[in-house]
Amino acid sequence: MKKEQKQSTPAEKDVNNLEQTAAKEELDAIDAPDNLDTCLEVIKALEKEKNELKEKYLRTAADMENLRKRTAIELEKTSRFAISKFAKDLLSVADNLSRALDTLNKEENQTHSEAIKNLIAGIELTQKELSSAFEKNGIYKQESKGKIFDPQKDKVVQEREDKSVPAGTVLEEWQPAYMIGDRILREAVVVVAKN
Repeated sequence: MKKEQKQSTPAEKDVNNLEQTAAKEELDAIDAPDNLDTCLEVIKALEKEKNELKEKYLRTAADMENLRKRTAIELEKTSRFAISKFAKDLLSVADNLSRALDTLNKEENQTHSEAIKNLIAGIELTQKELSSAFEKNGIYKQESKGKIFDPQKDKVVQEREDKSVPAGTVLEEWQPAYMIGDRILREAVVVVAKN
């Protein structure tokens, strides 16, 4: 069976002829060399804009990555050092426990009653627990005695003549220094040698 081809009416033929003629006239009206130059200029401008936008995108992406890294570092520091004020307040408790033990242990010539022995054991246990809590949170004692004076970590309250050690050596530590991470939580109070 043959397919029937639809035949165009004379009016449809006239419309198609007019459309083809109009399109041909438009193409003839366009001056080809000028249009090509214009197209090339547009392409160059678009390429330049594309490169600028790509560069802006890459810079923005790099800035965002740097911001993310800085924020992560700041959050870590903030969380690590958030307990600084509380820890600083607890340092006096640690000092008082040490003083109490030193005082009770100086009385070693006396025979301690059972109650005093239990008190000493309780203070020692409390001091160990406090030290353990400090260590868990990155807080540690910095010993200065016998070392050269460090102005970043030590606070001099007295100088004493002592020819047996080099000048600036810490002879006594009245109060120990404490660090939290790599920061100074509290300076040591020291006596240093002078020659």
